[in-house]
Amino acid sequence: MDEYLTTKQVAEALQVSESSVKRWCDSGAIPTVRTAGGHRRIALDAFVHFLETSNRKLFSPKSIELFSTSNPVDEAKAISGKLEQYIVEFEKGVLSGDESASRRALMKWYAAKPSVALLADELIAKTFHRIGDLWACEKIEVYQERRGCEICNKLIHELRRLIPDAPGDAPIAMGGSPEGDQYAMPGQLIELILTEAGWRASNLGTNLPLDTLLAAVLDHRPRMVWLSVSHLEDRNDFIEQYADFASKVPRGTAIVVGGRSLDDSIRPRLQFTAHCDNMQQLASLALNLRGFRPQLKASDN
Repeated sequence: MDEYLTTKQVAEALQVSESSVKRWCDSGAIPTVRTAGGHRRIALDAFVHFLETSNRKLFSPKSIELFSTSNPVDEAKAISGKLEQYIVEFEKGVLSGDESASRRALMKWYAAKPSVALLADELIAKTFHRIGDLWACEKIEVYQERRGCEICNKLIHELRRLIPDAPGDAPIAMGGSPEGDQYAMPGQLIELILTEAGWRASNLGTNLPLDTLLAAVLDHRPRMVWLSVSHLEDRNDFIEQYADFASKVPRGTAIVVGGRSLDDSIRPRLQFTAHCDNMQQLASLALNLRGFRPQLKASDN
């Protein structure tokens, strides 16, 4: 079943007048349905399509939350139940290759909890861990996992339209994945999370030589550089190259690392400002780092 927004919610989210939203509805720019009492209601799918076709972005994502009751306990239960439903719908859509169903579930989840970090950890990561388990048990084919990744990459790109740009004087963050690591999804999500946290973030992509990442750091002098490591072809070679990279990063630039390949056998041999186990930790760190100039330190692990 579709989820619906009021014209007031849409107006607050876009920071425009409610009369402008009503005018867009009446002109057909935003597909609208009417309640029995004649009030306009906008399906979440229709609102997202309007954002895409009009090249508009949200200024207040919080405004499109779909659940509100007078009882906080009831509201929490309603949200929790809906989120679980959306996770099931998202997994089903991804596994079946149904991009539209996957999009609906993801956008409904984000409307209920407008946080990219939560979306990454609670919806996307959990779904793909589950898909990985199904593949390991030979219950699905490899192509289903690969197709699901492609669908999710598209949806993350679309989600960027819902994130307001950081101001021009915001701190810069940039990063990517090292050579041999072709996993695009983590870097895309990191860019969105940092943008949502008020950074001018730039994802430089996958399979990135550390010497060219260093060149980007020296050219742009970001306050943060990140490295997401989901796969390593040669651990010792990576550790050697990383040591040279970290030694040349300017003081005052935080090095933030993460990814499933940075396990307990590797992290103690690296120097970094912070290590994040999940995207929510990254979001919290990003907010904290905006306020001070970090110092490089050795891993405590």
